Amino acid sequence: MAVKALITGAAGFGGYHLVEHSLASGDEVMGIVRGSTSSLMGSAAIAHWDIREPINGEAEDAVRSFEPEVIYHLAAISRPNLCGSDFPNDEAVHTNVDGTRRILDLAASLPTKPKVVLISSSHVYGAVDQQNPIVSETSIPLPTRGYGRSKLAAEQAALTQTDVPVVIARAFNHTGPGQTPNYIVPEWCKRLASSFDVIEIGSLDVSFDLSDVRDIVRGYRLLADKGEDRKIYNIGSGEPVKTGELMEMLCQLARRRPEIHERDPQSRSEPIADITAIRELGYSPMFSLQRSIADVWAEWA
Repeated sequence: MAVKALITGAAGFGGYHLVEHSLASGDEVMGIVRGSTSSLMGSAAIAHWDIREPINGEAEDAVRSFEPEVIYHLAAISRPNLCGSDFPNDEAVHTNVDGTRRILDLAASLPTKPKVVLISSSHVYGAVDQQNPIVSETSIPLPTRGYGRSKLAAEQAALTQTDVPVVIARAFNHTGPGQTPNYIVPEWCKRLASSFDVIEIGSLDVSFDLSDVRDIVRGYRLLADKGEDRKIYNIGSGEPVKTGELMEMLCQLARRRPEIHERDPQSRSEPIADITAIRELGYSPMFSLQRSIADVWAEWA
């Protein structure tokens, strides 16, 4: 069913793909952006608001006139290394936590209360046992870094806002076209596309959960439609992939094999998603990992 969708962080990686998917699904879309809007496509309306600050009158008027039925809250600092080490730095608190509260307050102030889909992160789970890395929504979140702690605080703010329906999407790692080389797949593509004979990475023996962003945003829209109020849903592939396997796929695409130096050749696992809950709503990933990697490589080749 088509809806009026307000998307914060609409000019970001996930936001851009969610805008495209929502428009393709027949939704009427308004994007909240802080700066440049050059990446927004199609017929999405635009409102300018830096969620680190109280909403300005022009943006508030635009949102009220738009009358959103769903608010997808993606705007955040999504690079963990920018959020502080053990605890969130001021920027992470102002953006990821206080910004979430402002979105919730805005939603609660609207005459017709929209459903808020809060985009959280698998980083809330923290470290896992390498022999048992699968986490479900009932697993106790024990974030160990500033980013994960800031996203958990945002979740808690959402769950205590009783004036609007809220669904929380814990997104696991995802990649796809348009991702910047601050993340593993495009970063390795950039290095392989160069003429370097030696590439330095962290470790080839880290298992993690990796999806295509185009699947992840379909999951967000599914939660807007069918997700239960006050419920948390993992969105991921549910399957581990090793960094070494990822590098092998990329080397085959690049048709070259530079020497790989591992800075920290340890064996470990990041959380792997139990996606039973969202599968019960009808979620099924459409993009294979090979397709995702090939599409990112094509941008660098």
